[in-house]
Amino acid sequence: NFDKKVIDWFSYMYLDKFTTFMKILTFFGDWHIPIIIILLILLFVKNKYYFYIISSSYLFSGIIAFVTKFLIARPRPVEALIKIPSSYSFPSGHTLTSIVFYITLSYLFLFKKEKFNRFFILFIISLLIIFIAFSRIYLGVHYFSDVIGGLLLGFLCEIIVINIINKNFKNKC
Repeated sequence: NFDKKVIDWFSYMYLDKFTTFMKILTFFGDWHIPIIIILLILLFVKNKYYFYIISSSYLFSGIIAFVTKFLIARPRPVEALIKIPSSYSFPSGHTLTSIVFYITLSYLFLFKKEKFNRFFILFIISLLIIFIAFSRIYLGVHYFSDVIGGLLLGFLCEIIVINIINKNFKNKC
């Protein structure tokens, strides 16, 4: 019932230019951008551990999203501003995988940098993740609780990924 109220509230905000902006933002949570970045890392970054870590963490988050969607099997909203994906709704895979991908990426490339740069980049990454999550509700392909579930599972996965990096790869990156 709360999810329905949130969707109804969002429907009052629909504007063509804002909808276009939300479609662009949601694209950053789709698989295209992360795969391109992963391939660029493979091609241009000498330290191949970056490639292994970022690609395996992205794959891990995708598997968690897929398995959770299959176990919960929650139908998606019936009306949307974009084509409704055929997968189940809970959790938001865009949100979950974006958290793991973008935070792992920034962690790998920033943990040796000075504090200001780390804070600024993490702030930008956090905004991107929040906007990707917001876009999924705005575009009508997820309920609010799907996005919250994606956020929680994404942060849980990210804690696991960061611990694995710190225990096994800190000296190699």
